[in-house]
Amino acid sequence: MNDIKIEEKISKEVYEVSNKLEQNNFSSYLVGGSIRDILMNNQVSDYDLATNAVPEDLKKIFPNAILFGEKFGTIMLVISNKRIEITTLRSESEYNDNRHPAKVSFIDDINEDLKRRDFTINALAFDLINSKLIDIFGGKEDLQHKIIRAVGDPDERFKEDALRLLRAVRFSLKLDFVVEENTYNSIKKNASLIEYISKERIRDELMKIILEENSSKGIEILRDTELLKYIIPELLVCVGVEQNKFHSLDVYDHLLLSMDKADKRVKLVALLHDIGKPQTKDGEHFFGHERVGSDIARRILTRLHFPKNDINLISKLIELHLFHYEENWSDSAVRRFLRKVEDDNTLELLFLLREADENGNPISSYDFDNLAQLKDRINKIKNQDRYLSLKDLNISGDDLIKLGYNRDKSLGDTLKFLLDVIIEDPSMNNKEKLLSLAKDKLNKLV
Repeated sequence: MNDIKIEEKISKEVYEVSNKLEQNNFSSYLVGGSIRDILMNNQVSDYDLATNAVPEDLKKIFPNAILFGEKFGTIMLVISNKRIEITTLRSESEYNDNRHPAKVSFIDDINEDLKRRDFTINALAFDLINSKLIDIFGGKEDLQHKIIRAVGDPDERFKEDALRLLRAVRFSLKLDFVVEENTYNSIKKNASLIEYISKERIRDELMKIILEENSSKGIEILRDTELLKYIIPELLVCVGVEQNKFHSLDVYDHLLLSMDKADKRVKLVALLHDIGKPQTKDGEHFFGHERVGSDIARRILTRLHFPKNDINLISKLIELHLFHYEENWSDSAVRRFLRKVEDDNTLELLFLLREADENGNPISSYDFDNLAQLKDRINKIKNQDRYLSLKDLNISGDDLIKLGYNRDKSLGDTLKFLLDVIIEDPSMNNKEKLLSLAKDKLNKLV
């Protein structure tokens, strides 16, 4: 790290921006994550600059800049596919909501600006004009020792912005660093402040933690610091819930290991897939835990403001995750399975979840050839016929209305009934046969 020549690692586009600022008698400093990544010899694609030029000056110097944080003195340039954010040096005060400063003052002192940063490794600056590293909080040394340490008093930093509680956990995972003791204890002390943060912000930070390779370590830190109590308390109920003789881990540890073993696309659902077990435990059995877990997951994801489509997909995957294929399945059984799954994307994710579930059990004896056989059966069925959704019927709602059906629940129920018929026997997908069945059903309804 001491051998790295910072100025040689900075892109020419950054220096072009710096030169423009210097020509207009303004300072320019590379700050934040970009300087941290350079010192760690990591690739940098986005750069953050700080300057004593105020927003009005920046707009004149860079008339084509994107204005998205003018209140806080921030503009953005995109040069040769590189994002360069430029922010006016500032101080902040009066954090009334534990997130946003009520008062922002533009200043001309890089040291004062660095004091408002979250962690020492992010409170580094490089003077682009004088080629000088500015490190007033020992950030470079903390980088060398792999430490996450709050700038100054950690209690004050977390009270200024409670999202930093989660950011400390995320940085420790992302960089494989240890959170310094005073900072860690302060996270514990101030964990309840996370309730002041918007659910969307919490969701985004949580997903960044979950998507890290060693995400179970992050969830464990959240549990130990009591942050998990305010985010997904339902996971805490899983701690110590023993399973049957086919499992060596309790439910909580199984969920964490499953998440670690999961493809990134299903890491979140792997973390939640057995969350219904504590409520359904009956000796060594957990009857219906997949349905209960689906409902619990839906409540968790709704509370954290996940998109509706994600909520529906994840809760569906949890409800279906216990499927078990047998070689004696008939073709109609395969089609019924596909009918429940509905689409190819859900099917792919369901297989990934099943793999994560089994890999999350150290003593699992599951035969993964079983999944391969089911995939082969599915491909053969798809090549023969689909008959998996209402659109595959050779009859429509309009046809049923002509028979005398009303546009109500009975019409939809009848279409589903007819779909079940052709799933069992594809030869029945004939308009005349389907109309005859529908007519018989209508007569019974009248």
